[in-house]
Amino acid sequence: MLPSSCPASSIAVSRRKSRVTVACVGKGGSGKSSVITNLAVAGLNAGLKVGIIDADPQQSAYLWNRVRTRGDIPVCRSDPAALGPLIDSARRAAIELTFIDMPPDLRHVPIAARYADLVLIPMRPTLFDLKVTHSLIRILDSVSCSYAVVLNAAPPIREFGESPMVRDARAALRDVSPRLWQGQITNRVTVPHATVRGSGVVEFEPAGPAARELRSLWAAVSKTLKLEGASREHV
Repeated sequence: MLPSSCPASSIAVSRRKSRVTVACVGKGGSGKSSVITNLAVAGLNAGLKVGIIDADPQQSAYLWNRVRTRGDIPVCRSDPAALGPLIDSARRAAIELTFIDMPPDLRHVPIAARYADLVLIPMRPTLFDLKVTHSLIRILDSVSCSYAVVLNAAPPIREFGESPMVRDARAALRDVSPRLWQGQITNRVTVPHATVRGSGVVEFEPAGPAARELRSLWAAVSKTLKLEGASREHV
């Protein structure tokens, strides 16, 4: 289960309305768009009506959706300053779970915190990502927002356990360890192969290790947000 620091009442209200928003912030190249699109597919497979607001100038989620062509996950482009009206539109359209792919710009993090029930921070276990992640954590702590750090594109787990890079990253984040997801998304070719087809890993290779990791992350997110109607696994 991912941690939550937002008042319980605020999440309860969102749950009763069956309208929940998850934002993704992080360093450029950390894998925000990949995490967003794969979680959106997992939410869809769990029986939720999901949508994505792509506020990143690179518009990776929007491009992914154009390749997807199925029309089952609407993706709307937006400037970060215009998120409020789009989130309201998503709720009126009965979107139960809205994901926001934010730009890699620290100035926009408070905007994500304002609208999101949960903010995810994907990061690679590298020095540069750690530096940016610490900055993001300070901003999110200052506004008392619910957030969690997700280790992404990590070296594979071997018979002796996690990679030294991953262990070092966890040690560097020990001050926020309750907010650090205990799983990892491993750097696997399955992820870009699914993306280039407009799919999620749970669709592209449902029995594979990438799909198992993504389902574990989805289980943690859905459990944290207490999403009604979502089929969940326990982490």
